[in-house]
Amino acid sequence: MQLPARFDDDTLLAIEGRVRQLARRRLPGEMKRAAVLVPLCHVDGVPSVLFTKRTETVGTHKGQVSFPGGRVDPGDIDATDTALRELEEEMGIDRAGVRVLGAFHEAMAITGVGVTPVLGFLGDLRLETLSMSMAEIDVAFTLSLEQLVDPAHRTKQTLGTRSAPLFSAGPFPVWGLTAWILDEVLRHALGLPLSPIASNVME
Repeated sequence: MQLPARFDDDTLLAIEGRVRQLARRRLPGEMKRAAVLVPLCHVDGVPSVLFTKRTETVGTHKGQVSFPGGRVDPGDIDATDTALRELEEEMGIDRAGVRVLGAFHEAMAITGVGVTPVLGFLGDLRLETLSMSMAEIDVAFTLSLEQLVDPAHRTKQTLGTRSAPLFSAGPFPVWGLTAWILDEVLRHALGLPLSPIASNVME
C-alpha cells in the first residue's frame, strides 16, 4: 500500500478529483440535517486525521469520538458552511485557513439525522494550540494514515443488525457513524486499498 508522505498539492488535487467524480450517495426526503468536517492535517509533518471526543453533557452522542460538526442552522448557506462554522465553534480553527476538498457521501445517524461529511485540509496542526469549546469537546486527538490503515488496529463491529468498522489505534476507539464515514473516506477519497478486517461483535 502506498501512503502519501504528505498532503502536498498533488495529493490534495487527487483527493479533490476523486471526491468530485463520486456518484455521491444522497439521502432523500425531509429530515433533520447536519454536517461534519473530516479534518485532514499534518502533525509533525505526518499526514493525519483529527478527531474529537464529545463531553458527557452534550445533547447527543455523549462521550463518543466524532468529527467536528453539528446540526444545520437556518443561516447556513450549505453543508460546507455548516461544517466550517462548527469547526470554528468547537475547535477554534479559523475557516479561512481550511482548504475545502469537497462534500462526500451522505449518511444517516442513529438519531435519524442526515449527515453530510465535508473533507477539508487544515495544514500543520498542533493540538496544544486549539481553543476547544469545553462545553462540547472533552479532548482532541489525531491518528496518522499509517495507524488508520494498519490491519492490527482495524476490526469489524456489529451494532444490532448493522456492521461497521472500528479503529482502535488511538486513545479512544473510533466506531459507529464516524468509523463508517472514515472507512469510506480512506477508500474512496484518499484511494487507499484497505485490507479485509476481522469481526468483533459489539452489541
